[in-house]
Amino acid sequence: MKPSLAWSLYDWADSAFVTTVVAAVLPAYFASVVCGGADSVSLNLFGMHLTGSPTSLWGYAVALASLVVAVISPVAGALADAGGRRKACLAAFAAVGIASSAMLSLSGPGMVLYVLTLLVTGEIGFAGAQVFYNSLLADASAGLDRDRLSSRGFALGYLGGGLLLALNTAMIARPSAFGLADAAHACRVSFAMVAVWWAVFSIPLFLFVRETKTVVRGRSLARAAGMLWETARDIVSRRNLLLFLVAFLLYNDGIQTVILMATVYGKSELGLDTASMTTALLVTQLVGVPGSILFGRAASRFGARKALLAGVAAYLGIVLLALGMTDEAGFLALATLVGLFQGGMQAVSRSFFSRLIPEGRSAEYFGFFSISTRFASIFGPLLFALVRDVTGSGRAAILSVAVLFVCGGAVLTAVRDPAE
Repeated sequence: MKPSLAWSLYDWADSAFVTTVVAAVLPAYFASVVCGGADSVSLNLFGMHLTGSPTSLWGYAVALASLVVAVISPVAGALADAGGRRKACLAAFAAVGIASSAMLSLSGPGMVLYVLTLLVTGEIGFAGAQVFYNSLLADASAGLDRDRLSSRGFALGYLGGGLLLALNTAMIARPSAFGLADAAHACRVSFAMVAVWWAVFSIPLFLFVRETKTVVRGRSLARAAGMLWETARDIVSRRNLLLFLVAFLLYNDGIQTVILMATVYGKSELGLDTASMTTALLVTQLVGVPGSILFGRAASRFGARKALLAGVAAYLGIVLLALGMTDEAGFLALATLVGLFQGGMQAVSRSFFSRLIPEGRSAEYFGFFSISTRFASIFGPLLFALVRDVTGSGRAAILSVAVLFVCGGAVLTAVRDPAE
């Protein structure tokens, strides 16, 4: 198997976690089964009594996971580069995510803290593995167009995640046809299927992608911290790279908020049923396959920065349209628009960044790239949850996301594309 295909298949593998666990089945299962459909639920955490809506608790849990990954990923990246063990680090984080997915199959009514804990550990595993997966792009793309390979990875992710979600949706809609007791039972089986899917389709990357071995500069934590400081100073000295990271932090903050909060928002705020939201996500996955590929081709033809600016403008329009969303038809229409740009924006951002960093230190720099990605997953959902709690309005929370795209686009205009 070609290294480029083996690398792309990891997107196919771990996207099942995003679609089934993070975006579709678990949010609805959490709100309706675990929380019992209540508007407000309570839990005890380290002696503290916490109360909030399912939407808010979900947002806080995702923000916590993102904070943990943002803290550990640069150090892990430095250690991996120093020892030439990026694939081993990827395997370790992926194992955490896979185990968390499997353990969700043991959840049930009232297990609020259990489910949120596994959501946090699963997100840590997924996001931590992504640091090292992204850092292997240069190794897998020798002689190939990085924008197109990165976009192909996202396209395969949409396809793989969508196929498994379609099967899981059929199971939830007609559990008796699959020998399952009810929809809740089908949801739990779906979580176990994600674990198996993720594990099996990760294998080609470990067999066929060879990582470039860097000069070993010491594997101690102290040495890694020193390397991390060197990398941070180097990023600050590279104005173009720093500006891109800031722009990515802002506009990706908006993208991640849309991804992470859409389903639980639809369930709690619009009263949509699980079938409606799952259909919308399947549409996003389906449209995302050609959308990612076409966006990658547009970046190759017109330039990555121009393509990203167009995507930011499109997302701003989507958020403004969401203010008038009131029913299933509107939710479905916006899901279609999101699918056209979501994967392409993230894919081209990844490949654009890979061209800005020095050779031999990809995991270190992608650790900082992950900081931008993870802080995007902290501040966006946290801002969304806080605005929702303070104002009591889901539409005010949506409007807060528009600010992120405006600011991100403004900074991105100052970034220079080395290919232009």
